[in-house]
Amino acid sequence: MAGPAVRIRLLGGVEVLDGNGAAVDIGAGKCRALLAALALQPGVAVPDWRLIDLLWGEQPPRTAVRTLQSYIARLRGGLGATRIVRSGAAYRLDVPADAVDVIRFSRRVEAGDLAGALAEWTGDPLAGVPVPGLAAAVDGLVERWLGVVEADLAARVDVDAAATVGPLTELSARYPFREGIWALLMTALYRVGRQADALAAYRTARQRLIEHLGVEPGPRLRRLELAILGQDHRIGGARRPERVDRLPRRTVRLLGRDAALDLVGRSLVESPVVTLVGPGGIGKTALAVAAAQRARLEHGAWLVDLTEITTDQDVPQAVAAAVRVEEGPGRSLSESIVLALSSLRALLVLDNCEHVVDGAARLAQAVADGCPQVRVLATAREPLGLNHGHERLVAVPPLPAAGAGADLFAERANALTGAAGTTDAVREVIEEICRCLDGLPLAIELAAAQTVSHTPQEIRERLDDQLGLLVGGRRTGADRHRTMRATIEWSYRLLTAAEQDLLQRLSVCTGPVDRAGAAAVAAGSGLKVNDVLHRLVQRSMVAAEPGPFGQRFRLLEPVRQFAAEHLAAGPTAASARAAHTRYVRERVVSLHDQLTGLAEAQGVARLDELWPNLRVAVDRAFACGDYRLAHDLFRPVCTEAARRHRHEIGQWAQRLLEQAPAEERTPAEDRTPAEDRLRVEDRPRVVAGLIAAASRYHVRQEPAGFDTLVRQHCDPDDPVARHLRANVHDDYAAQIHTAPPALAELRRLGAEDLAAQVEVDLGVALVFQGQYARGEAQLTPLIDRFRSHGPPTLLHWTLMLLGFSAAFQGRRAAADQLFDQALDVPLPARTHSPNQSVRAQALFRRGDRRAAYQLLRAHVEELLEADNMHAACVVMISFVAMMTAVARFADGARILAFLDTTGTLDNAAWAAMVADAREKLAAVAPVPTRSTIVSQRQALAMIGETLDDLLVEQTSPANRPGFRRTDPVPGPGLWALRQDGACITGSPDKDRGSAGWCM
Repeated sequence: MAGPAVRIRLLGGVEVLDGNGAAVDIGAGKCRALLAALALQPGVAVPDWRLIDLLWGEQPPRTAVRTLQSYIARLRGGLGATRIVRSGAAYRLDVPADAVDVIRFSRRVEAGDLAGALAEWTGDPLAGVPVPGLAAAVDGLVERWLGVVEADLAARVDVDAAATVGPLTELSARYPFREGIWALLMTALYRVGRQADALAAYRTARQRLIEHLGVEPGPRLRRLELAILGQDHRIGGARRPERVDRLPRRTVRLLGRDAALDLVGRSLVESPVVTLVGPGGIGKTALAVAAAQRARLEHGAWLVDLTEITTDQDVPQAVAAAVRVEEGPGRSLSESIVLALSSLRALLVLDNCEHVVDGAARLAQAVADGCPQVRVLATAREPLGLNHGHERLVAVPPLPAAGAGADLFAERANALTGAAGTTDAVREVIEEICRCLDGLPLAIELAAAQTVSHTPQEIRERLDDQLGLLVGGRRTGADRHRTMRATIEWSYRLLTAAEQDLLQRLSVCTGPVDRAGAAAVAAGSGLKVNDVLHRLVQRSMVAAEPGPFGQRFRLLEPVRQFAAEHLAAGPTAASARAAHTRYVRERVVSLHDQLTGLAEAQGVARLDELWPNLRVAVDRAFACGDYRLAHDLFRPVCTEAARRHRHEIGQWAQRLLEQAPAEERTPAEDRTPAEDRLRVEDRPRVVAGLIAAASRYHVRQEPAGFDTLVRQHCDPDDPVARHLRANVHDDYAAQIHTAPPALAELRRLGAEDLAAQVEVDLGVALVFQGQYARGEAQLTPLIDRFRSHGPPTLLHWTLMLLGFSAAFQGRRAAADQLFDQALDVPLPARTHSPNQSVRAQALFRRGDRRAAYQLLRAHVEELLEADNMHAACVVMISFVAMMTAVARFADGARILAFLDTTGTLDNAAWAAMVADAREKLAAVAPVPTRSTIVSQRQALAMIGETLDDLLVEQTSPANRPGFRRTDPVPGPGLWALRQDGACITGSPDKDRGSAGWCM
């Protein structure tokens, strides 16, 4: 190669340095872009067509080939004639690979030289030289650099956490969607004693993700937040790479399942639904979790444990809670799940389907029919029986006694007794035990747990004697259900009376309970619960697991069912169930103070943990016909129906109303004194039921359904019912009149938490009715109250409403300040807020148009997926204002014309928001009096398409520094392009118009 050595920099710009380190003149603009395209692949011939595509995109000039040749000539003048070689219809940069900084960087990364890679990185790739065709390559380089930075900082956090806080804070601001950086920052802050700042970092990360992407933080960040709240001493150790999924971590080895794992993996590729079948205790759940972790699908996996539900109808509810889907208007919950998953490539694990086979089958069939890239992995004792050949069955085999079965026994026994190993003779005994237990993993573990008090030889003898009696004669290998039951029975008989008693009482719990819960169900028994519980864990009859607020305990489902049968047959069943119900009721009462106070976030997290047991307690109350008890169980948490859309609360409320005694609906003049007394006693129950049910109908936008409910189950003139009907109908004028009597009634009943919600509702009505002074007078005093006493959700909503009030009046600075204050309020997971459209407008006004478009586009997609047309109005108004500001007059006018036809702008507040835009549009051309858009869904889809165009346009070469948008040419849709003093006009398409740019 002729000429002195050169070095090419693509990091921090595009530059060529000679052997002395002096800059070489290679031209500007497209010449540097061309060099970048060649230098990313030194020594590789890049075809002409590819270079043209990289430089000009889909619309190159007619002279592109000649222009490319002129750029090549200019580069050769700076680099030397022999360094850019013509190879057929392609060009090749002929320099050593190490002459290019990005190549050196990549090679050091591949070699694991993190320090060397970071030293090579001198700035953003191609900084100041936008090449849209190379955007993917640039993003890839930045992604590799961020991976190196995270790995480097992870190691430094372990060594010197304080020194990493500054760099991590800066990186989290530059890359707000990198959850790994936020996790490291939280860890570093916690380790230097800044716990509050660590939690604030989580809230900021969550805020950014929700506002800009519409997603909650992933499992890693959520677990880290809970660990910080729980003062977990393990925070801050060496960072391990984590799957982005919703699966539990396996804490024990999966023995003897390699072939089964391979079979499940192949089956998931070939079939939309795979069902693992086998008896209880065969290890279906462990195999399913391992298969899900191995699948590594792009959008992760969810494990839905169906043991915590009781009916087929509960299956969609359990799945929706796991995947965080809400019921949309006009759609069933199953349809909402299918819609949410339809574009994902993910795995849904339905575990323990045997008691709800029909419900699981319906849900799996719906997913198989409507989600082409989603796979369902189910576990059950029988096939689901899906249609159209969608289901592939995988029978889970027993463990071989002489192999994995004996290994499992030895591993479990050694963990309990600390034994170092086994002799050949002992190994033979263990293998005999495993053969006796038909290779059932759970049975083997239960038997191994007895080694704390028996030798393997003693276990074999007792097992052989007792199992034969328990199963009733000769056993066969196929009859493993009976073996499992017999093994549990055998293990149960080895327990002390106290251990049997506590095991039975614990069977009334669904899902995990803490020590207090275990003690509660044993109340009055005289048991030393902690000691007995410890022994049950040792004997594998109770599983212990970590929880967000301490250790939790649960019975494996086969054991729970067995213990429940013994409880039902004994004298303590009623007292155990009553004790469980009392415990749940006491917990929800204590959570009420948190949910309505400053500790709302912790209350929401604790309610999540309690939910399975609350569900079974409420169902038990309804089954017994004790409707007052059902009310007492969910009344303390009924505000969650509106704030986090707990749909089951609304369903319970409706059941409660449907069971209201007839005298509640009897006219006053026809009621007896006894009926009047009963009506007074039932009044709080009916009010709570109305409020929780109203939230459900409001979210689903089914006001007619709520009208029917009120008409059938209570007095339509009831002050609370009248206010709720106005609320569900979004009748602001009626709400203003109905709120005061509803407030008085709620306060008379002592329902201050429900009254607080009505106070906010009144503020909503006043602001959106255009009575701004009254609205602000209503809302402003609430700020100090909610800030001092909580809950944060109502503080957030109040600040948002005051921000809307200021915005409607044109006080933009005040509105932005209030919106910012609202966004700073830490909110529990799943809290509903109107802040995405508002935030997009604020970003737009501050000049960050790309972020505004991205946020609004994501919000549009969210509304379309949820079929949430109730929130479409704010999006359309935001869009009209943005389009007018960037001279996309045709797009703004189309949506404004549609808004005119809907009657939305009859509301003075909304009309004020588009008044400036309407005036600007009228100066260009009259806003059409008729709209071709026929629905809000169509309007949102059009907005989404336009935002997509704008986001592409943001990466256009003409959008770089030195260019600006031209003004529209007066006339029917013509635009001007001025360059070097010349004026060129272009004809737009009938809707959008051509964009013009000038130097």
